[in-house]
Amino acid sequence: MRQAKVSISIPTYNSAIFLKKCLEAIAQQSYANIEVNIVDGESHDGTVAIAREHGVKNIFTCKDALLSARFEGVWHSKGDFVLLLDSDQILNKSAIARAVQLCEKEDFDMLVLEEGVYNPQSFIERLFQQDRKLIHQVKDFSPFTGVVLPRFYRKSLLLKAMKNIPEETRKAVGGQDHAIIYFEAWNISQKVGFLPDAVLHIEPNSLKTIWKKFYRWGGTSVGARYGKYDEMLNKKERFRTGLFKKGLMRESLASILLLILKGVPYKLGYYRAKLSTK
Repeated sequence: MRQAKVSISIPTYNSAIFLKKCLEAIAQQSYANIEVNIVDGESHDGTVAIAREHGVKNIFTCKDALLSARFEGVWHSKGDFVLLLDSDQILNKSAIARAVQLCEKEDFDMLVLEEGVYNPQSFIERLFQQDRKLIHQVKDFSPFTGVVLPRFYRKSLLLKAMKNIPEETRKAVGGQDHAIIYFEAWNISQKVGFLPDAVLHIEPNSLKTIWKKFYRWGGTSVGARYGKYDEMLNKKERFRTGLFKKGLMRESLASILLLILKGVPYKLGYYRAKLSTK
């Protein structure tokens, strides 16, 4: 029986500090039929060299925003399934094998991957960890109210979804890339599954790093706030659904504080970028 092929698409830009761990985890996967596509935004910190050192042959360049890099990675993929991975994410050894098995057994078109935080030591990292616990227990899969977003897709669905994203949006949007992709995929299929214990995310570990990341995300989200995505994004920028339910008191408090810490730099970055486009 033919084994399904999985393409792992990773956009990078000055990702040297994380990429080695990400690629090492891919190399250790229990599933064999995998290809890796790196879509680089002209890094100047040795990112591409690290990719080559770890055996990545498919390296492409994309000068546009993150959403466009996602599109390029999928467009060049040869797999039956595509995993939209980030360079700061570390896969569980069995994640790909379990994802393929779950999609084939249950006929899912896309999977939400349960995320944990890699080595949470600082107060900020522990806030992210508690927030993850909340959203994964609530499991709100609505693209309007939920914040869990699929990363593992059937390629056929992903291509259809991405073709429905306007070209000007693809070229301009960074921080809302997954939300937009999922919105378009959801409009085609609601066959969404959940894969537990799938990936660890290297999250910001200080106020400085959280400010820097989400200020940048806000600035790259301006292009998403026009047309058909505006209503969806407005609904998502609220406190999590399921707060204080199921006994999730500590997780809920952490989630509220984290949203404030992320939201302030995000909004500042957004409004600064918006003013600069006028």
